[in-house]
Amino acid sequence: MSSVNCDLIVIGSGFGGSVCALRAAEAGLRVIVLERGPRITPRVYEDIADGHAPIFHAEGNPGILELHRLKGLLALTANGVGGGSNVYTAVTVRPPREAFEDGWPSGLNLETLAPCYNRVEAMIAPTPIPQAVARTTTLESIGRKMGEDVTRLPLSMTWPDDPAVLRQQPVANGVYHELATWLQGGRAARKKTLDQTYLPHAQSHGAEIRPHSEVHAIIPEADAYRVSYRRWHRDAYQENSIVAPYVVIAAGALNTTRLLLQCRDVSRTLPNLSKRLGRQFYTNGDFGGLLIGPEVDLTPDAGPPVTAWLDLWKRERLYLMETGLVPYDLGGLAGLLNPATWCGTMRSSKAKRRTWSFGIMGYNDNPGQLVLGRRGALVHRHNPDVGAAFQARSMAVLRELAETAKAKLMAPPAVFARRLPITVHPLGGAGIAESPESGVTNPYGEVFGYPGLFVADGGLLPRPTGAPPSMTIAALAERNIEHFVKQR
Repeated sequence: MSSVNCDLIVIGSGFGGSVCALRAAEAGLRVIVLERGPRITPRVYEDIADGHAPIFHAEGNPGILELHRLKGLLALTANGVGGGSNVYTAVTVRPPREAFEDGWPSGLNLETLAPCYNRVEAMIAPTPIPQAVARTTTLESIGRKMGEDVTRLPLSMTWPDDPAVLRQQPVANGVYHELATWLQGGRAARKKTLDQTYLPHAQSHGAEIRPHSEVHAIIPEADAYRVSYRRWHRDAYQENSIVAPYVVIAAGALNTTRLLLQCRDVSRTLPNLSKRLGRQFYTNGDFGGLLIGPEVDLTPDAGPPVTAWLDLWKRERLYLMETGLVPYDLGGLAGLLNPATWCGTMRSSKAKRRTWSFGIMGYNDNPGQLVLGRRGALVHRHNPDVGAAFQARSMAVLRELAETAKAKLMAPPAVFARRLPITVHPLGGAGIAESPESGVTNPYGEVFGYPGLFVADGGLLPRPTGAPPSMTIAALAERNIEHFVKQR
């Protein structure tokens, strides 16, 4: 047997990895968490606001956002201790029951996962905005006119002692400053990231977190696994490796799938991984648009990026979520389609008209496939025509919203959205299933053919959730790590 460094290695510190790290450490296991990104401190946000810190991750230049420019896909994900909680909107909700109707292992559904959702809720403690801002009440008014329900969303936030400050009118302070403010949860509230919930508790039970540690190989050795990684230290990478009998991969759907594909097809350290690896990949129906100059009350506020959504699940199998006011003219549609330009060379001026942004999520059951292309780059293969019906529904509700608000709608052309989908919720690729012919892991997240190797992130989901997936990823991790601790 190889000389082990710990009992469990967790690769990634997002909603799956942080849960596994805490529960395993609570059970007395020696846990090491390898996180590719930096630790996000208040100083990091200050440096971003001042334009002195990298925002987008690049080789030798670690940033807290990662823009994946794949052939056939554009995705924006997080890169830092706490994973996706550093960039998500703090919306913490359970998916609709219907999301579990097809493709999940027998017995896995909203009801059986309820105790796990309860544990996540107890740790993250989401609550709706304590005092509605103009955006909230205006959306509720629009919903009544459309005959649809509007939900004030539960948010994982630390609210101000005086909720009235949420209604204060802010002054725009530049693109970098606005981005840093948005990432933290707004001017008057602060988002509770996993580095403030699960991860500190994991550390208090002995878990070790190693930032700037990028894994590039998983190698079976006797009855353990050697995890090779490089650590960014003093402006250079240093090669390292550690050994443990158990490994949890929770690097996010794209990076987990890429790592496993490389281990199967390039280095061949894990040659027996399921042929289903990379399949059943989803974008969770992500889409969106801008309402330009709506004739409604949109008094600027100091509230969080998101406060409420139009619940169109029963009618259209989607949600239409307001994502805040845009304080700048962003240079037209071309600028909006490339998030990298938001903080780069694009020149922005203060908005002359109110611009209200909206995001769509939904059950777009249009699976793609992730494969390795030349030089190991991920490629997204999909049939652009399969998702046409969902795109049509999305555009229809955006037009209905714009008409009701008496606004001009700006949204990506449908043909563009179908051929180059954009997502902030990549899911699947290493799906949970009953057998290796149907997926990559067993119903408890253990990789078929490799005992002791697990997946615990969005890559595990065999179908889209429709709703924001963070709570479901965490709930699955709660369930699977509990089973692991009992069985080991």
